[in-house]
Amino acid sequence: MKRLQTSIRLKLTVATLVPMMTAIAICWVIGASVITNRFSSQALQSVASNLNSAHEIFLADLSRLSDIIRLTGQSPELVFALTNPAVDASMPSLQSMLRNERLSFVTVVDRYGFVRYRAGNPSVSGDSRRDEKLISDALKGVSGSGILLLSAVQAERENPRLLPAMSLPVKATPHARLYTKKVEERGLFQVAAAPIMAHDGSVAGVVYGGLLLNSASGLVERMAQVLFPRSQVDSRSPGNVTIFLDDVRIVTTVLDDQGKPAVGTLMSEEVFSSISNGASWVGRAYVLNARYFTAYEPLRDLRGAVVGALYVGMPEEPLLQLRGQVNAIFSGMLLFVSMIGAALSAWLGTNLARPVRALEEGARRIASGENLPDITVDSYDEIASLAGEFNAMKHRLLERDEENQALNRTLEQKVRERTVQLEEKSQQLLSTQKDLAQAERLADIGVLASGVAHEINNPLAIIRGNAELLEMSSRLNDSDQSEVGTIITQVGRVERIVSNLLTFARAKKMTLQPCFIEALLDDILDQIGHQIAQDSYHIERNYQAAAYPVEGDADQLRQVFTNLILNGLQAMEAGGTLTVTTAVDRDERCCSVTIGDSGSGISAAVREKLFTPFFTTKPRGTGLGLAVSYGIVKDHGGEIHVESSEGRGAAFTVALPLQQAFRNYGV
Repeated sequence: MKRLQTSIRLKLTVATLVPMMTAIAICWVIGASVITNRFSSQALQSVASNLNSAHEIFLADLSRLSDIIRLTGQSPELVFALTNPAVDASMPSLQSMLRNERLSFVTVVDRYGFVRYRAGNPSVSGDSRRDEKLISDALKGVSGSGILLLSAVQAERENPRLLPAMSLPVKATPHARLYTKKVEERGLFQVAAAPIMAHDGSVAGVVYGGLLLNSASGLVERMAQVLFPRSQVDSRSPGNVTIFLDDVRIVTTVLDDQGKPAVGTLMSEEVFSSISNGASWVGRAYVLNARYFTAYEPLRDLRGAVVGALYVGMPEEPLLQLRGQVNAIFSGMLLFVSMIGAALSAWLGTNLARPVRALEEGARRIASGENLPDITVDSYDEIASLAGEFNAMKHRLLERDEENQALNRTLEQKVRERTVQLEEKSQQLLSTQKDLAQAERLADIGVLASGVAHEINNPLAIIRGNAELLEMSSRLNDSDQSEVGTIITQVGRVERIVSNLLTFARAKKMTLQPCFIEALLDDILDQIGHQIAQDSYHIERNYQAAAYPVEGDADQLRQVFTNLILNGLQAMEAGGTLTVTTAVDRDERCCSVTIGDSGSGISAAVREKLFTPFFTTKPRGTGLGLAVSYGIVKDHGGEIHVESSEGRGAAFTVALPLQQAFRNYGV
């Protein structure tokens, strides 16, 4: 019996644990697979979105270059020099502009397309540039900008100092195609051209300039800072940005094994095959010797030819870390549930075996002629019924034994009667034992079936619950309905961090109405004294736009000018003069507001980051004031810029159109 009891406990434990462990293992495999696939899909969507943002930053940088060239083309000095051939061709202002704007070259051609002056190489002129599309369009009065690929000879003609930056040693890269050149000497440029209009309205010439992208780390670092902001815990960027010339990295934030930018390394061959055919690429690919989630788009020159690519990517390492965490969680869950199941199975087996052992001991003692108390079983099942019948049988045996003693007539009669009784009792005992064995087997089978059904209900309830949740999802197709449930709790935390990073970028509806800027400024200046004592400040109001209302959202514009006025006053800690100037350009149909202070000024390094979210020089600042102001002005179709030098104060100028073009504000 003991061996049978042990066997029952073992069978019960195995029968309970095997289905449970199988179900949990299946959930673990399915959950890990679904999480990995979903993470990969979201990562690819993220890099594709980031690529679009990087493209917009690239276009904004190109637009800035175009604005510089266009404004340069309006210089009276250039018009006078081109319309008066006798005037000396040297133009010092272009050389100053070349240095101040950090351009690679600036060149002026006359109306016939011949180079009149090169700011980067004044000694070379007279060659014709009319065949270039950018120049020919500008000679027709059409400004233009784009990407241009120049050879070393062409770049040297524009500015000899460009050659060292253009020359990039090509480094062999795993998974890349075989590159025949050892050194890439060509240069990829952002270029823009604008016509120079004579006083009679004719085109007197063209000014065009360019910015070398080779080794120009500022642009890609700015993209990386916007797309992949570094956390306070980990200073490493979670993503990278690269600009390619053909398949050579000419500027990148990707680091090599020495921790330096991997300039001169190559694009993977499978990606280049797609880019060279003019198609974008979004998918997993090798970057150097590691797998990344990547997005590429081809860069085309002014004639539409593919000359390079723009890349945004994130490493796969976070996915591998997530997979390890999922494996650890599910493995721990499997071990924990297995231990609980083993303990529960042992407890059930012990409780089941205890009354059976009591019945066995009682039968043995009765068979040996002992008198014993009734067997008590604390349950309400077949075993309890069997114990009751066993106790009743014992009482009947005792009663009959007493009757036989009272009828003691003769020894032989008693022997015969006892012999008959013993034979009868033996038959009854054998029958009872058979009944007990049969009842035991039936009880064991019933308890086993009940326990298995009870224990299987737990994993079935989990599976059913996940399945019901999956059925309520409207974003998944039918084939994925049985696999996606366990991902819901894992992605909740990621969704809550992005929502916090996007809060800043969420747009606000605008209520457009005519408002008088000078009245708005007076109201702000009158109320600003509640925030800053004006005893040590002198405020000059130079208004010239009183009769011209500006169409815009008065509350949002109040926020912009309040922020600029407060910044100006706070910049003058010891007091000073705050100048508020308004002006109207009737031709451009715009109103400009300039707020200047006599404070300590702003350094060049700080000016580059003024409108960057969360950048501030104030001990208690949030770094959002100028960034929000910048967004409001842009939403109104305007411009905001700052002019300053250290020790001479700063002047912020906001230019707003008098009347808004049609915009979709969601109202």
